[in-house]
Amino acid sequence: MPAKLTRALWIAVLAALVVVPVVLMASRAGGTSVAGMLSVGLGLLALSLLIVVVVVPSRVRSLTRAFGVEKVLGLHRWLGTLAILLVALHMGVAIANHPQLLNPFQATSAAKAGWTSVAALLLVGLVAVRGRRPGARYEIWARLHVLLAAAALVLAGLHVFWLGNLVTDPVMRVVLSALALALLGVLAHRWVWRPLFSRQGAYVVYGVRRESPTVSTLVLAPVHLRRGGLRFAPGQFVWLRLKRAVVGTEEHPFTIASSARVTGRLELTVRDQGDFSGLLATLRTGSKVWLDGPHGSFTDEAAPDAAGLVLLAGGVGITPMMSMLRTLADRGDRRTHRLVLAERGTEPLFADELTALARRLDLRVLRTEGRRIDADLLTEVLPDEPAARRVLDYFVCGSPSVLAGSLAALEQLGVPDARIHTEQFGWSGAIPLPDSDAAVPSQRHGSRHGRRSAKT
Repeated sequence: MPAKLTRALWIAVLAALVVVPVVLMASRAGGTSVAGMLSVGLGLLALSLLIVVVVVPSRVRSLTRAFGVEKVLGLHRWLGTLAILLVALHMGVAIANHPQLLNPFQATSAAKAGWTSVAALLLVGLVAVRGRRPGARYEIWARLHVLLAAAALVLAGLHVFWLGNLVTDPVMRVVLSALALALLGVLAHRWVWRPLFSRQGAYVVYGVRRESPTVSTLVLAPVHLRRGGLRFAPGQFVWLRLKRAVVGTEEHPFTIASSARVTGRLELTVRDQGDFSGLLATLRTGSKVWLDGPHGSFTDEAAPDAAGLVLLAGGVGITPMMSMLRTLADRGDRRTHRLVLAERGTEPLFADELTALARRLDLRVLRTEGRRIDADLLTEVLPDEPAARRVLDYFVCGSPSVLAGSLAALEQLGVPDARIHTEQFGWSGAIPLPDSDAAVPSQRHGSRHGRRSAKT
C-alpha cells in the first residue's frame, strides 16, 4: 500500500477513535444539562485521547513505517500533553458542578479513582520530562513511564465504569467496549505476542565480525529458516533482546546493516559502548536473540523518483547507508550515488567493502578526514547545476553536530526540504542549526547503535 494512503488511513482511524465516542455521547445526551454534558464530554475526550496516546507508540509497524518513529513519538508527546490539559478542564467543570469533589477523601469510589488517575497522569508527565534529560537511566525511566501510564488508564476506566452514566447507555457501552478491546489487542500484541510467541523474530548468532577496535557486526540467521527472515526496507531498524520475556529484560534498537535482498542473514553493526552493546560483541555462535521489527521510515523507499542518493553519515551512522548501498548493488542500480563519511581518522569503517561497492555501483565516496560537513565540502561531490541537485535525495545520519552541519549546508545549497531525510543517534531532541534560533527535528531519532534510546 502506498505510504500516502497508509498515512491517510491512520490519520482517519486515530481521529475516529477520538471524535466518534464524543459525537455519539453528545447525540444521546438528551435532557442532560449543558454543564453536565460539558463535564462528561471533556472526560470522554480525554479518555479517548489517552487510548490513542498509548496505541501510537506501541510499535505498530505500519504506523512507524508510514510516519517515522520520531513523528510518532512527537504525536505521542503532543497528544499526551493535550490529554492532561483536557483532564484539567474536566476536573474544573466537574468541581464547579459538584464542589464536594474538592475533598477526595469523602468522595465516592468513582471520584477517588478519578483523583488517583489524575495523580498518576501528572506523574507520567513529570517522568516523561525528566526522562528525556541527558544522564537519565533509560531502562528505569521507560518502565516507570509505562507502569504509571497503565495505572492512569486503568483508574480512568474504573472512574467511568463506577460513575455509570455512560456504561448504562447501550450504544455507549458498545463504544467503550470497542475502545477497550482495541486497546487490549494492541497491548497484547506489543507486550505478550511479540516478546513470547512470535517465531519470526527468533534468531541465532551466526558470528561476530570485528569492523574496528570499537565496532562489531553481529551476524544473525533466522531460527525458523522455512519462514524466512524479516522482510525489511534498507535503513530500517529492529529492537533486540537477549531473553524471551515480557518484563525484566533489556531491549535496545539497532539499525539493520545488511542488504534487504538477503533474507537468510541479518547483520547489525554496533559500536561497543555501554554494557548492553559491549555484551553483544561477546556473544558466542549459536546464542539466541529475539528481534522486534522492522520499524522506521528512514529508507531509500522514501525516494522512489530520485535521480540518485546522497548519503551523509557520521561515524557508525553509516550503518543504514551500508544497508542501502548493499541493497542497491544487489538490485543492479545504475544511478549515480554519493557517500560522504565524517568519521574518526583511525576508524575507517567498511573501507574495503566500499571500494568493492564503488565498482558494482556508480558510487562516489568522500571521506572528510576531519573536515566539517559544510556547503564547500558538499560542492566537491554534488553536481554543479542547482537543478541537478534538486532531483537527488539526501539521507543524513549521525550525531546532532553532524546533522546540524549537514542540514545547514543543504539549506545553503538550496536543497528542497522534501528531498532531505534525517536520522539522529544519541540523546533525543531538536537539532540546533548553527547561527540560527531555529531547530530542525529529526525524522526519527534515538539510538540504533547501542546507546540510550528515546523510543518506547
